[in-house]
Amino acid sequence: MSYHIIHILHHNSYLSVDQGFLVLKTGDKERRAPLSEVLIVIVSAKGVSFSGSALSEIIKNGGVILHCDEKYKPIGKTVGLSTVIHAQTFQRQIEKNETFNNKLWNAIIKSKIENQAQVLDLIDKTHKLWDYINSKNFDEGNCARHYWKHYFSAFGKNAPAGRERMGATNFVNQMLNYGYAVLSALCHRSLVAHGLHTSPGIHHKFRFKTDPLIYDIMEPLRPFCDLLVLDIFSSQPDLNMETFTREFSKRLINLSLKIQKRNTKLIYAIDRYISSVAQCFYTGYVRVLEIPRIEHLQQ
Repeated sequence: MSYHIIHILHHNSYLSVDQGFLVLKTGDKERRAPLSEVLIVIVSAKGVSFSGSALSEIIKNGGVILHCDEKYKPIGKTVGLSTVIHAQTFQRQIEKNETFNNKLWNAIIKSKIENQAQVLDLIDKTHKLWDYINSKNFDEGNCARHYWKHYFSAFGKNAPAGRERMGATNFVNQMLNYGYAVLSALCHRSLVAHGLHTSPGIHHKFRFKTDPLIYDIMEPLRPFCDLLVLDIFSSQPDLNMETFTREFSKRLINLSLKIQKRNTKLIYAIDRYISSVAQCFYTGYVRVLEIPRIEHLQQ
């Protein structure tokens, strides 16, 4: 169990709270983590139970509980109710000014493709993403197809034929889907903390049981997950989902960026990014947007 992201991998575990600590009991073993440092609790085992106090304290402290099935497939989240911190920010979010939304979305998707290009550069793939970006008239779908073709080729014989989202059977896609779900939980907690509602999206449309704003916000962050998945896969030949989930969380919380000559963890850069999105809605100016960049990764 590590701070920030806690994995529950053992069946019949029990979580409670004691003097500001989250307490995990599995059989005769007990482990503790400060509640104030818990960002996500990931449940990937059967028969896991929470005391009423544990559930409420995790949520009260801004944590999110991510529920997975026996195959580590994320199936749901427990998250606190949205709270409006600044009424004017929320009002501007739901007013849906089309011109502003288009400007914000263009900045977000351009950053995503730039981060994808940086990923392909880091893994020594010859590609055309920078040409697409410089054309200033790039097609997101075409960029995605181009990216996945070169990215998946790095997995050799284990490369999937393409991206699978729902019901993925390929191991690489399963890892990507898991990693994206963890990023989604991080984004969800920050959006709630900064008073934004997850239902009105910038680009993605609302559908039943969806949170469009989370998917919008996540787009530039996905390449960080892609890079971690490939790095973990390449370094551990006997990898399975259990070892991957442990390693992914450990590396994610330790991932560091150098922004304006200062080192900062990616998990904090994500929170700063979402704070800047709230500022964009409040001020009406996209230029205040602060999106984490692959080029700022500390090697």
